[in-house]
Amino acid sequence: MAESGETLSERELDVLLCVSSGASNKQIASELSISQNTVKVHLRNIFTKLNVSSRTEATTAAIQKGIISVPRVESPPTSEEIQTATEPAVEQASTVESLAADIDQPPKRGWRMPLLLLLLLISMIAILFLGLQVINDGQSTMTPEPFEETAAGDSRWMASRPMLEGRANMAVASVGLDIYQIGGETAAGVDGKVNVFDSLERIWREAAEKPTAVADASAVELYGELYVAGGRLPDGQPTAAVEAYSPSQDAWRPIASLPQPLSGGLTLSDGAFLYVFGGWDGKEFLDNAFKYDPSADSWRPLPSMPLARAFTTGGALTGKLAIVGGANEQGQLPSCQIFDPAIEAWSTCPDMLQPRGAAGSAVLLNKLYVIGGGLDSKDEVSFSEVYDPNSETWQVVNTPMLEDGAGWSHAGIGHVEARIYALGGRQGDAYLDDTLIYAPLVYQTFIPAASSGSE
Repeated sequence: MAESGETLSERELDVLLCVSSGASNKQIASELSISQNTVKVHLRNIFTKLNVSSRTEATTAAIQKGIISVPRVESPPTSEEIQTATEPAVEQASTVESLAADIDQPPKRGWRMPLLLLLLLISMIAILFLGLQVINDGQSTMTPEPFEETAAGDSRWMASRPMLEGRANMAVASVGLDIYQIGGETAAGVDGKVNVFDSLERIWREAAEKPTAVADASAVELYGELYVAGGRLPDGQPTAAVEAYSPSQDAWRPIASLPQPLSGGLTLSDGAFLYVFGGWDGKEFLDNAFKYDPSADSWRPLPSMPLARAFTTGGALTGKLAIVGGANEQGQLPSCQIFDPAIEAWSTCPDMLQPRGAAGSAVLLNKLYVIGGGLDSKDEVSFSEVYDPNSETWQVVNTPMLEDGAGWSHAGIGHVEARIYALGGRQGDAYLDDTLIYAPLVYQTFIPAASSGSE
């Protein structure tokens, strides 16, 4: 997260220059070939780093700090200045004493005082510049080296900067260009650590810890905040605690607790309300569904799921909520079910190509990408898949991490613009620290094949 006084990045300087010229967000996006949402993220960081709250204040502060400059309007020279310019240059005083003597004497020409002020101004700028250099040198020792993403096998997967440590069973959500990893489990146990991946700079940083440390919880963004409902406590018991995180304030706040403790539930949003589906209460798998109203800070029950299960995944598709996969006493499930918030009713959708629990998912261009899965080492999951609600079909997504069929469970999945990010997870007993990226071809042109004239 950006901090007050932090040096602006090169892209933030580009945005700031456009702002100083009076360009709108739309114009900036067009000029720099980025989305308007990305422009807003850069503006938020600029305001924070310059400690301002408006575009005008940002421009003024940038000029005062020497970050940007404006053209100087020169006054026409006087006849005396023109005559002075043609005279031999006055030799600069070689000592402080001689310069002071010149100041004490009555000026013979009008140029001496402006010259002195100019020299003082240059000195002040030089001191300020040196000070900034020292600050920047001190900061540079804490800035990670640039990281080059590399291809992960012969696929559309890439490997980016690894996580700060191997981790699984965490909640993950994105805001702007940042991806938030919340809580989860490491080899040392369950904790409430929050780490943020800056997808633009490709660096990890720490954020305020979640007050209630949990694993087996999911996160969702609503009205600029991240909500985490329920989860498994360090002692293994489920919790009903629900907490919301503000990225702009880097702070957590409690909200109304769930009607019952649960872990392994799925939290989704339709853009106005929160929904929690299924889970595990410590004794049995749940078919419960709950809806949260932020304006009333209250939960209420919804019609139960057709099938009790935990460790499901899903997302919002065409105004409805898809809940897929998961596990119960029968093992991993391939089932797909749709909840319609408008009428609060359930319907079915085609099963996945493989049963999978503890998978993650992301929605891009109204398609649901389901990544990984495999609750147990004996559960074979050899590929990921994508669901198209228009054709009601599933298709294989080749995934190098699953080629041996060993499964890849409890990874944190999020997306930034058209890229899906997969964080950590488990393979067998190992906690992974990978930051992997999948870039599907979201824009495709299909050319019909010409007929060969024969069947």
